[in-house]
This record gives sequence, C-alpha cells and structure tokens, in this order.
Amino acid sequence: MEPNEPHPDPAELAARLGYVFTAPERLAAALTHRSYSAEAGRAESAESQRLEFLGDAVLGAISAEWLVARRGDWREGQLTQVRSRLTNAAALARVARRLDLGRYLLLGRGEERDGGRDKESLLADALEAVLGALWLDGGAAAVRPVFANEFAAELEAALAAGRDDNPKGELQERLQREHRENPRYEVVEESGPSHDVLFKVAVFRDEECLGRGAGSTKRQAETNAARQALERLPAP
Repeated sequence: MEPNEPHPDPAELAARLGYVFTAPERLAAALTHRSYSAEAGRAESAESQRLEFLGDAVLGAISAEWLVARRGDWREGQLTQVRSRLTNAAALARVARRLDLGRYLLLGRGEERDGGRDKESLLADALEAVLGALWLDGGAAAVRPVFANEFAAELEAALAAGRDDNPKGELQERLQREHRENPRYEVVEESGPSHDVLFKVAVFRDEECLGRGAGSTKRQAETNAARQALERLPAP
C-alpha cells in the first residue's frame, strides 16, 4: 500500500469470502498483525495469535473432514500427506494472495517497509487467523464453504499428487478390502547390460494379470505395474 492510501475496509474481504460477520471486530482482530499492535500499544496482538492458533486447528479438522468424505478409500498415510500439502505455509500463502489478503492487514511501519504484505509466513498466519475468526463467528457452517471455494486449486493439486504417493500400498489395500487377497509381483523379463538392466514386472491377483510395468529397478517396475493396475481396475 502507498503511504497515503486509505486502508481498505475489512468488510470487502468478508464479501469476497461470501460471509457477513455478526461480530466484525473478530475479522478486524485477525487482520491486525502484532507489529501494528506493538507500535500502537494495543491488545489485538494476543487476540490475533489466539485466532491463528484456532484457525490452524480448524483448517486441520475441516480439511480432514473433506478428504475422508471424498477419499474414504485412501490410506491414512495418503490422507495425512494430502492434508499437509493443503495446510503448509506455501499453500496458505497462495490462497491468501488470491484473496489479496495482504491489502487488508494492519502492519507496523517496520513490517510494512520489509514487505510484510507479501511474506509467505505472515500471509499464512493471517489466513489461519481469518479462519479462526470465521469459526468463532459462525462455526463450521461459516468455514466449510470458504474452504471449498478458496482452497479449490490447492485441493485439486494435492489430490492429484496424492494418487501417486504409493501405488503398491494402495493396490494391496484395495485387493485386501475387496478380495481378501494380496497382489503378487513377477519379473517377466530382464534385458540390457548388467550395469543398465531393464526389469519388466507383471502384477497378478490369483492368475489374473492386473498390470505391467518397467523400470531400472525391480521396485520401480513393481510400482509402475501397480499404477497401471489401479488405472485399469473399475472405480470402487
């Protein structure tokens, strides 16, 4: 912001989020950085940090709820990894930038000079504080639509990455759940010189070949075979 530019009304941010606060001072507190409070000798700093603490927990719970509802067949490890992608500082800062959240922050002069409005950690903390304010004002009903709308791009990217985390484990869990059987991997071909062998592996359920894969190691070939098997299997 320019030195003489008027500070934007937090109600604009609330409108962007699609929510009307019953207690607008909660949002104002969430947007007041501790550097501003320290310079002004005000008490909002502690309130902002409490909202940030609450927002961190809220985001973890809402994202877990969303993932379990839509990817209930995924392993706990997969779900945890996807949630971590949604809730890390880089992801939160990207969401904050799309909201232009930095414009609405009250910063101390030093933080302003240091480019605080676009600092990843500061934006991530501020977004968590805003989520905490939403929760206090309207509970889960206030947070869920904001999460679904504003985190949509992060959700899509995290889910796409999560699918490829552990194809072998995912295939094993699915076969155990649906057929009470484990996949069986067989090396069907080895080719190339000893220092550069190419392994080709097939994965079976009983005598049925579910998929094939190749790789420079048996492990890589098995992973690729499991990935093909998952692509071929009908949706659960």
